[in-house]
Amino acid sequence: MMFAKNIKLFSLFGSALLLSGTCLGATFSDKPLKYTSKNNMGEKVELTIPFISTEDRQVADRINNFLHIQLLNTLPPAKENTAAKMALIELELPLESMEPASSGLLNGKRQYAIVVSTEGCGAYCSLNEIRFDFDARTGRVITPLELLSEPGKKALAILAQKTNARRLRTEIARLEKLRNKGTKERDKETVADQIELYERCLEERYTKSGSLYDLYLKYPGQISILDGALSFDSGTCSAHVNRAIDDLGNLVMTLKAPQLTAYLSSYGKYILLDEGDGAIADINPYAQVFHGKINGNTPITLMLTDSVEGAYYSSSRYFYDKHRQAIPLKAARKKDVTELTEFDGKGKPSATISYRREGNKLLGQWRGAGKTLAFEASP
Repeated sequence: MMFAKNIKLFSLFGSALLLSGTCLGATFSDKPLKYTSKNNMGEKVELTIPFISTEDRQVADRINNFLHIQLLNTLPPAKENTAAKMALIELELPLESMEPASSGLLNGKRQYAIVVSTEGCGAYCSLNEIRFDFDARTGRVITPLELLSEPGKKALAILAQKTNARRLRTEIARLEKLRNKGTKERDKETVADQIELYERCLEERYTKSGSLYDLYLKYPGQISILDGALSFDSGTCSAHVNRAIDDLGNLVMTLKAPQLTAYLSSYGKYILLDEGDGAIADINPYAQVFHGKINGNTPITLMLTDSVEGAYYSSSRYFYDKHRQAIPLKAARKKDVTELTEFDGKGKPSATISYRREGNKLLGQWRGAGKTLAFEASP
């Protein structure tokens, strides 16, 4: 598994903000919604997505908006019983299926975790589990990397590198003993192929002269927030073509919360250890849904995203709430002004939104079709 995205150095959202929301001890329930879409063969399929309810409607709305935009590229229905009546969902990457896999409160009810299973088919079919974590007080999405301090990220990347290299060396030594014992000719070939696979992986990722060494030295792996622990997944050594001989599978390092103390940010200590008040320096700098208006009377929903290692977020986009059609945006930051550009069918700029962060709001202008209109939005 390759981590090709780079962490950008600016936030689209500006300075600190702690969202208001519900208190701990709230209960969450999931009444999944079913939508109709088409697979890559053009056949109709049913996709099922979580639809969350809790005592604080604003918290539930934040979660449902995020899930619908991320998974289905649309907005959630105003009422849960209207989903089946909505238009056919068209996805950029068609799916065979989508089903909620699990959901629940973790880490002393400070975190609400949702896992969704999807299947997509191209040259071959693959099953994936997509995990989402939310702050149970506010409904704000948690990007796992936020739980680590800057020095902690670097130190854990080095630790993961050493742990994975040791695991590969141990497996190579075991396989060499197995080969030397003498087995069937076919088994010998398989063992030889396994040794070659792991030696190449060790050389490329975990040797200073390796082509991927610097990449894996910078990043500890795909992070999952567990109950009282974090896991760091550096992916497999194999590709699809040789997955059958890869007995190690994903190279995963798991550390329990007390082992992580030195690596955590203040927010990470709150989520995992219940230390501090849980304040965080930014609304999620990598993915956040905003609600606002253009010209004071046209409601819109805006999702702003930024690249981050180990987390996939769809590109920034916005919706006119009445039409619910996603409009992709390209974002650029110029000093304290962020500019979002949308394009027409020919790839030419057709409109822009420019804004500044002022306290809890994004304030600026929408420009398009020869008009300049006021723009505002907030979480």
